[in-house]
Amino acid sequence: MKIENFGIFPKIFFNLMNIKLVIQDFFKYNSKIKSNTYHLEKSIKWLIHAKQISKDDGVSKSYSIFEGWGTSYIETSGYILKTFCDYYEFSRNKYFLKMCKEIADWETSIQLPSGGYRGGVISESNPPGIFNTSQVLLGLIWAFNELKNQKYLDVAIKAGNFIVANQDNDGAWRKYCYINCPTTFNVRTAWALLELSRATNDEKYKKAAIKNLDWALTQMNELHWFYNNDTVDVNNPLLHLISYTIRGFLESGMILNNEKYIQTAYKTSLRLLNYYEKFGWLPARFNYRWVGRANYRCLTGEAQLSICWLKLYKLTREEKFLRNAIDLNNSLKSKQIISKKWADIDGA
Repeated sequence: MKIENFGIFPKIFFNLMNIKLVIQDFFKYNSKIKSNTYHLEKSIKWLIHAKQISKDDGVSKSYSIFEGWGTSYIETSGYILKTFCDYYEFSRNKYFLKMCKEIADWETSIQLPSGGYRGGVISESNPPGIFNTSQVLLGLIWAFNELKNQKYLDVAIKAGNFIVANQDNDGAWRKYCYINCPTTFNVRTAWALLELSRATNDEKYKKAAIKNLDWALTQMNELHWFYNNDTVDVNNPLLHLISYTIRGFLESGMILNNEKYIQTAYKTSLRLLNYYEKFGWLPARFNYRWVGRANYRCLTGEAQLSICWLKLYKLTREEKFLRNAIDLNNSLKSKQIISKKWADIDGA
């Protein structure tokens, strides 16, 4: 934190809006819950702002009340691209096709000769990452589907080839992964490869995806909890990464019509749903017996999990998935920052 010449107090505390935000956060202030449409539009407008504020056509990594906006984040720009494509389908507003095109063109322009994408933000010279590349790959496929421009599929194929070329014989990825360790949440990479296989009719991507999904199953214990599912605390994985794993198995299972993969997503989701029904909240981390290991929440993971619960409701028609997804979404909506006077955080 940069401290200005104000004694021990950082400059931030001389901004009344910052003081208000800090107080609200300290006392766990909740925003008024409104309609899904209201909160969705707030979120989309904030993402548009995050894109417009960047110096390129990517989307800024973050906004800090201390340091302002960060530079564009390569990986998340990839799936924000997909979010804009999805929002176009929802709204039929062609402005979002323009957003998709700009991000897709930017991602195309920064692809490495190997086909991979760097981890982190554009201002850093990091090596390529398997997971990072796969998330951009998902965005590029959605851009191709919406915009029908062959160049996006060509770039996606190059990214997919990079991923397949660096897969180990057991189905895991280690090279171009954090400290060369395999991670179970790379089943989300498997999902991306399956989408590429559908777009190209190339079986090699499908085979690589199945190989990874089957490896990931060997990491599951009898309680449907996964080993090697975090890069920081492997014994207590983050809900964000657990939800990546659930989504990877679920989407892959639906594409392949594979009940084993769908049931894996179902059973892991059910563990979290049962915890949520019993305790009324979800800790950010869980150990191998589904005991909560954090006294704080992971909102990103909750949002991802809500998507999985809603998809499982559509598959199973089990009301508990719909009921709890709605409740979890309402809780998330209460944490959205609504600040019409402060555009940089309004909707975040």
